[in-house]
Formats: sequence, structure tokens, C-alpha cells
Amino acid sequence: MISTSQEIPGKSAIVLRGDPSVIGKVASPQGSESTSEEFTFWVPEGTIVEKTQIVRAVSDYCGQIISFHAIVDEVHRRSRRRDVLEEADRYGSDVGTRIPLDSQGITYATAKILASVPAVMAPPREESPVYLASASEAQLAYGVERMAHPLSIGLLKNGGSAYAGSAYIDLDYLLGANGAHLNVNGVSGVATKSSFLLCVLYSLLAHCRRIQQETPSAPDRPMVVPVILNVKSTDLFWLDRWNRRYLPEEEAGVWDEMGLGRPEPFGHARFLAPEQGAARAPVPIGRPVESYSWSLADIVERGLFAYLFGEEDRDDENFLGLLQDIEAFVTEETHNAGRGGRSLKSSAPSTFEKLLEWVRREAGAEDRTRALQNHHTGTWRKFYRRLRRVVHEGEGVLVRHLESGKPLDVTADGTRDPIVIDLQSIRDLALQRFVVAALFAQVSETRTGTDAVPNLTYLIVLDELNRFAPKGASDAITRLIEKVVSEMRSQGVILFGAQQQASQVSPRVIENCSIRVLGRTGSLELDQPLWSFLGRGPKRRAAALQPNEKLVYQVNFREPMQVRMPYPCWAMRRDDAKAQSTGGFDSREEWEE
Repeated sequence: MISTSQEIPGKSAIVLRGDPSVIGKVASPQGSESTSEEFTFWVPEGTIVEKTQIVRAVSDYCGQIISFHAIVDEVHRRSRRRDVLEEADRYGSDVGTRIPLDSQGITYATAKILASVPAVMAPPREESPVYLASASEAQLAYGVERMAHPLSIGLLKNGGSAYAGSAYIDLDYLLGANGAHLNVNGVSGVATKSSFLLCVLYSLLAHCRRIQQETPSAPDRPMVVPVILNVKSTDLFWLDRWNRRYLPEEEAGVWDEMGLGRPEPFGHARFLAPEQGAARAPVPIGRPVESYSWSLADIVERGLFAYLFGEEDRDDENFLGLLQDIEAFVTEETHNAGRGGRSLKSSAPSTFEKLLEWVRREAGAEDRTRALQNHHTGTWRKFYRRLRRVVHEGEGVLVRHLESGKPLDVTADGTRDPIVIDLQSIRDLALQRFVVAALFAQVSETRTGTDAVPNLTYLIVLDELNRFAPKGASDAITRLIEKVVSEMRSQGVILFGAQQQASQVSPRVIENCSIRVLGRTGSLELDQPLWSFLGRGPKRRAAALQPNEKLVYQVNFREPMQVRMPYPCWAMRRDDAKAQSTGGFDSREEWEE
């Protein structure tokens, strides 16, 4: 008997019965021919082969031994009868009948080729022996030995309840060397998208800190600053607390196998929420947090004025022209030590309330007396209505009556725990999108300025991506996010995005993600063209994934990995947060995102 992998505490490994080495033989009959992409192999009686197992077929090509590493796509059982009528006739249509002779059927499996050693674009030969791959052979199948900077993100599934060691992605495809960005797709509640993203962040932070300890003076050591935008409830404001549903005795083996030892919550996470109107205090979150807001001067100084208005307004050329003229009217361009900058003109309205009053007066004046001429009165009135809505609905995020706010500042000079920024308490979607734009603008400017810290990467974690870069949109915020994913990887700005339906997100954003992850995803979404690179097998698996399972596809993988992610030790919502003064853990219920 052989085991598919090293056994994980709390999990029993699958045992294959029969031949202790060979588990099957390649078969290439008419209709099931082997190709350079897949092959079929039959399995002897008493041997169990499972979907997602990693196998190895060995062929002799004119004296050259070639190993074909593959993942089992599906397992089939076939009797020797031609149709179901013969099956029923054998029993006389009586299920209680006992037949003295066995049916003598056959089990066979189809496998998708992941890699061959040496590399060839050819199929395995018929009657080639098939072996169950070891953990090291499974890593070879996914090219881990070629990864300069592998990052463990979970355990590689190897059947129903066994694993073939750690599952790795290549940091060169995540942080910008060969590609960048990570996107997670899946239905709400059971896809656990946020949980997976946080597990990846935890592993990445541990990787950076380990390198810092080993080579503190290395000029190329990576540093990361995770910035998480909280878009649902206040779920992510408890990451520094232990999860009372976390059971170390069940999960310790998983974290150990990943090489991360004993996990801990994000003890030095930073939490921010918008102000609540004139109170200058953060909106109630249920715990102490920092507040953020912008005054008119802050908006002008950071070049964010245009982001206050939506796509429907900017599509109006007359409105856009007035918007640009007003922004130029209140902005003073500055130059200091050869560097350009902006500030609010001393002669301009100093607060949003004063700007609103100035626009109201201009809208009611005759064109020849206006500070900005050649704009129709109707356009001025439209601008006043839009600005009034933004200022009134955005009070708190925008400081109406004061000349200074508390703009978001996520700059750092080295690796740190996540910075969590609340968006869900902002009722207006346009203002949520403004905060996202302000954040992207700041990190982009930080990473491209002369004071940029070398090798420092900002990881922007954004769920509900369809809200902020929807398919078919051309507004300034969508274009900014598209620019980040297509052009900013080399400057150290990386997007960790998530959504329920990637088909509703800008294709430019999705297609620029080098690593794409599927939690459980609906069949209608999987039928969309952007998932055409997945075969029928991965699509079937994606539609039935458990909450702690993910399909992970990196652009240089021939087939996605099926990964078992660890259960988080940090609280993913307030109800899960363990009081710091209590001990012990409650029993864990079904995962919830």
C-alpha cells in the first residue's frame, strides 16, 4: 500500500491498494488517443485513483526516458456491456437477484499533462506505466523548481482528502518581475475570497520578514505594504484579534506544512474610517479607529477634483469643459526645487461651502460678469446641482466648512501589517469610488516620485471590483485602475482584486492579472468568454468547490492547481473576534466570508 502524500494532522491520507508502485497503464484506443495535452490510463482492480491527483507516466522514446506529469481530470468506471439495457437484463430487471460472476468492468482516468521531463511536445506512448507522483514530483509538475521566489499559499490537493505538499505561486508573477496582480472570483458567502486574499498576504508578509532577518542589508530585499479597502460591513476591522473559531489542533499541521509555523493575528494592523460630519470623529465602527477626510485645499493639492464627479457628468463635453476651467481657476501651479506641485489659490474659495456659494452666484450671473465666461447658464446650473449633491452627501468624507481635513496617508518606508480603510459606511457609491481613486493616486505618486523607497510594493486589496472598474465604463476612476494594472507593476503598485463575477469587470483589469483564482463560481459566470481558457474539468470543479478550496491559475500553468487554504487564526468579523481577556476556543461552524 502507498499513500498519496505526507499525512496532515487531523486528515487521513488516501491509500491505494494493489501494486505498490505502478497504479495504471496508458491506453490509447480509438476515440481515446493520447495527445500532447492529455492521456487516458486504465487502473487495476483494488486501486483507487481520484480526481485532482498528480500522476506520472513514463515512456521510452527510442531509448530516451520521458516523464509526463499530469493531473487527473476525471475518473471513469465502465462495464463490459454496450448499454444500460444489457445491464438490466443481466439481473432480469430484478435488483434482488444475485449473480455468481462479477461484472469485470474497468476503471480508467483521463489526465491533463502539466509538464514533461525533458520538455517535449509529444504524447506518452500506450502501455507506459503510470505512477502516483510524490510531493516533489507534484512541485516539478507546476514548475516550482524554476521559481526564483516561490510563495506557499496552501496545500496542493491530491484527491479527496490528501495533499501533495505545499501549493506555490511565483512571486515574479505576483509582484511585477514577469507579471503582476492577483484576482479572486466567486459567489458571495461560500467563495471566501477575502479569507484567501488575507492568507496570501500573511504568507507574503512572513516571506518578506524572513528575508529581512536573514539579509537585512540586501539592497534588493522585497518590502510590502498591504492596504485593504473594507467594502462590506465592518468584517475586516478585527484582523488584530484571535478568531475564536480557530482550532489549533486541526489547523496547525496545515500552517506547518506551508512553512509558516504558528500563525498569529495581524497585531500591528492600522484601521481608518471616514469622519462623521462636523463632529470630526470617525464613524462608529465598534472599536477605536483613525479618521480620514478631505478639505477643498486637500483635493486641489492632490489633483483629485475631477474624481468627485461621475462618468455620466464627464461624458457631457460642456460639463467637462466647465469642470476643467473651474479646477484651473482654483488651482495654483507651484515649482519647488524643480518639482511641480499644486495648491489652492489664495484668491479662490477656501472651503467646499464657499465654493458651492461661489458657483451658485456664478450660475445666476450674466455671462459677461462671470469669472469664467463662454459657458452656458444651463451648464453652470448643472454643475451647481452636481457639486451640491457631492458636498452634502459627502459630508464627513469631505469637510464642508473647514479649510483642512485629514487626508488618507498610507505611505510607509518598509514592510508593515495591513492598513484597513473603511468604505462601507460611505453611502454614496460615487464617493466610495472617489476614495479608491484618491488612494490609487497617492500610492502611484509615492512610487513614481524621487523619494520612492526602492523595492517597496503597495498591495491594494479591493473586493467588489465591479463597483469601481465596471465593464464598459470609461470614467476617470476606471481608467486609473486600468492604468495601475497595465502600467504600474514596475513602479510597485499591485492590485489584489476580488468580485463575484469577473465578466462584469473591465476586461483590461482582469486580463492583466497574472494570477487568477476561483472560489466556488456559478455556471452562468463560467460560461462567459473570459473563462474559455479553462477546460470542462476545472469548470466542473469550480462550480463545486468547498469554502476552503480554490482553483489557482498562474499564466505559465497548463492547468490550474486545486488548493486547500488554511483556516485563518485572525477574526474575519466582529462575532468571531475573541475577547482579549478570555481563553479557549469555541467549536468552529461552517466557514463564512
